[in-house]
Amino acid sequence: MKALYSKDELVEREHLFRTVFESSPDAIFVEDLEGNVLEANPAACRLHGLSREQLLGRNVSELVPADYRDSVVGPAELIEGEVEGYSQTSDGTRIPVAIRSSPISYKGCNAILLHVRDISESRRAQKALRESEERYRLLFDRNPQPMWVHDLQSRHFLAVNQATLRLYKYSQDEFALMPSIDAIWSQPRNESTILLCLPNLVEVGTARHRRKDGSTVLVELTQHTMTLDDRVVALVMISKIIPASR
Repeated sequence: MKALYSKDELVEREHLFRTVFESSPDAIFVEDLEGNVLEANPAACRLHGLSREQLLGRNVSELVPADYRDSVVGPAELIEGEVEGYSQTSDGTRIPVAIRSSPISYKGCNAILLHVRDISESRRAQKALRESEERYRLLFDRNPQPMWVHDLQSRHFLAVNQATLRLYKYSQDEFALMPSIDAIWSQPRNESTILLCLPNLVEVGTARHRRKDGSTVLVELTQHTMTLDDRVVALVMISKIIPASR
């Protein structure tokens, strides 16, 4: 039977794999089926703050925080998909990581190839994004001026703040179930079709709105049209409640 690769091709492939292994920005380990490290690349050494010699022979359970070791699954369970967990540096610092694994043959024995990617930066970015979203949510919810967001095509309310609830006397659920924003207009109006074509358009005007108890109120409002999650929406703020004429 003809060999799959020639001797020269095998040498070339081995050189290629070694280059990928050594230059990978992700930590790569080869471990036996008991979880003992057989080989580790430079990124693995940097991740843990240990030399290659210090990593070889260690069980991978020693490379995670002590309180996380019970959650470490065995090599057989790690074969499918990607899991997130924690690695630990030589000084005890916890590092969030994403782990992928695959079965390989290493020096004639069954082994596991582990890819361990440091996800500290993405975790920090996600945390910053959540905090930013929370700040804007608080600015919206706690704004003393009535504000809401509605979809310009479906005309459904997408979000309303607390000041809007107080002014119109509806609950959050009642706003969410309204078939259209026309429910609060004393004289229903239609957004011009031009609004659907011009994101970032700002409208200022007055309107007479109807509250839950049937009373009406004349308001001065500002409507800012924008794109949100691939749909055109309007952010509306009631800037002034105009007293009834005597």
